[in-house]
Amino acid sequence: MRMFRLGSDRVSLAVTETGGQLSDVVFALGDERRVSPMHVSPWENETFVEDLPPMLRMLRGDFFCAPFGSSDVFPHETRVHGLTANGTWRLRKESATTLDAVLDGDVLGATVSKHVEVRPGETVVYQTHTLTGGRGRVPIGHHAMLRSDAPLLLGFAPWTMAITPPDLVETPPHGRPLLAKNQTVVDLKSAKRADGGTADLTVFPSADGFEALWMLVSDPAPAFAWSAATSPDEGWVWFSLKNQRSLPETLLWLSNGGRDYAPWNARHRRVIGIEEICSYFHLGHAASTADNPVALAGYATAAELRPDVPLSVSYMFGLAAAPKEFGAVARIEETPGGARLIDTVGREIFAACDLSFITAGAN
Repeated sequence: MRMFRLGSDRVSLAVTETGGQLSDVVFALGDERRVSPMHVSPWENETFVEDLPPMLRMLRGDFFCAPFGSSDVFPHETRVHGLTANGTWRLRKESATTLDAVLDGDVLGATVSKHVEVRPGETVVYQTHTLTGGRGRVPIGHHAMLRSDAPLLLGFAPWTMAITPPDLVETPPHGRPLLAKNQTVVDLKSAKRADGGTADLTVFPSADGFEALWMLVSDPAPAFAWSAATSPDEGWVWFSLKNQRSLPETLLWLSNGGRDYAPWNARHRRVIGIEEICSYFHLGHAASTADNPVALAGYATAAELRPDVPLSVSYMFGLAAAPKEFGAVARIEETPGGARLIDTVGREIFAACDLSFITAGAN
């Protein structure tokens, strides 16, 4: 597997030539710890008889999807999460701290370019994907994944809707769904389970041996939106920042041994996808461009490509050291030089970063 590497004094990572997936992401925290919270599949070195798409074969870190979910509109691209997650990225320019690449092929006629950047003194990864030319509507998104043996406390920017997919994400005997289908979640601490009872969606994992998907729609009013996962046992907070006009939804994929078929084989555990998207769940190109319930409520579930206006999507994630008593993030606020992360009882930590990367010029 060919990779392009970049890094700074605080972050190192690689980008795979196939699929453009972020790999080997290591954060150097101020207390001299080196932390690698991003997921890598347990089967990365295995050989499979079945024809797994490249995206699933190397599943890791974060990658850009266009279309997000099922590629069910054009017969020449049927692989899940589209050409951007399965195709070849050609290196155009690189330095010690930056990488620019372009995708072989196109998405609805659009050329797709990738920019990845890290900066001295910051434990943050910056990414921009630009789709130039093309015509039509396509669901898009970032597929960031964490894996943690320790419990994670989850927090989110203000939201307007919390829902589960119209169908169960898995069905027995091949898998076990955690959440009841087609529900509107009013209290994240008390979502309906498929087998009865409730699940707390502010803590991961909430149950062993299950698979789940649920989605938040971000409030469009604030200047930016965010998601965060606190590991009190390990003393860090992972956070992502987005412009919710470009990526209005957050898809949560809770994977904890709930799939019994290959390549999962009930061993894909304690993995959470915190996926910032413009899509109707993972249900694909057709569903996301149709009159689905989220679109009918007035929120975009597909991005619009125009021949004369490039579509630029910026996204950033990072890691911050936190004291053991730090809880779930309740607010993230811009402050000189970065962002202030505030937990539910008012404790604060600081993350050096440049929020203008996502707030300036987003379309």
